Amino acid sequence: MLAALIWVPWALAAWLDLDGLTWAVPSAVAFLPYVAAFTAVALVVAVAARARLAAAIAILGVLLLVAPRLGRITSDDQPAAHGAVVRIASSNLYGGRGDRTRLERIVSNGNVDIVALQENTARSDAALRAGAFGHRFPYSWSIPDPANGATGLAVFSRWPVERLPAAPGADRSLAVRIHVPGASTPLVVRSVHPYPPLGTHGLHCWRTCPPAFARAASAQDDTVLVGDYNATLDHHPIRTLMANGFRDAADQVGMAWHPTWSGKRLLHLTIDHAFVSRRIAVDAFSVHDLPPSDHDVIVAQLHLPA
Repeated sequence: MLAALIWVPWALAAWLDLDGLTWAVPSAVAFLPYVAAFTAVALVVAVAARARLAAAIAILGVLLLVAPRLGRITSDDQPAAHGAVVRIASSNLYGGRGDRTRLERIVSNGNVDIVALQENTARSDAALRAGAFGHRFPYSWSIPDPANGATGLAVFSRWPVERLPAAPGADRSLAVRIHVPGASTPLVVRSVHPYPPLGTHGLHCWRTCPPAFARAASAQDDTVLVGDYNATLDHHPIRTLMANGFRDAADQVGMAWHPTWSGKRLLHLTIDHAFVSRRIAVDAFSVHDLPPSDHDVIVAQLHLPA
């Protein structure tokens, strides 16, 4: 019976948007997909044991937790975008320690056009610019962290970039405007890295920054909000961002289940995202390992409006 009831606290936290109360709640909500899977298993066990009450409770849990998330494993319809194809990658460099050779290989093999970086240090920034990476992406804007890299952000591009001014509330982000050949409007790329929901300051940014990213987007520009969000699709700040008209690239092609972060290689969560505005179509999405970083590299292939 207790196994059949395990889903209740997670459902309440999600419905009532309680994940901003304290650090423990968002940490628990992050594992909601695991709870949903466990609830489905509990249902099978209850049915096999002919425990009718437990089965009924588990069925309710499956309807409330599992069913709404089945769309994450299927592809969605895309807008009719027939303009330029752009491939965007994002990587948390783990305080600048991410394997640069591996990163160069990923972006080269994937024919990537734009790379957004987080946790970029002054040392890693200089090394990237001096190597093959810098030759591939001659245009960039970066705010490297001189110390451990936790606040360092950058956007590297094959095409010229224009730095955009800071937006109210959109802390821990760096936005540039890129004129992509063949695109009807400029493309805005914002590399983001909200604080994890730890401490008063961190929890405030975690709650307010993702919606602020969406509010900062101009209706005249096609926009990609990409980076390490420290949040999953089940967290309230991300759901608010999506309610403002942005779609998760991985979710659009049935890849939203794929984890992008591994804590001690045991806990696996999907907290790195590429959110695109309504007019952009998503053709493909992939995830690539980047040792020794605990984050993977994500790559989204997008079709811009003609």
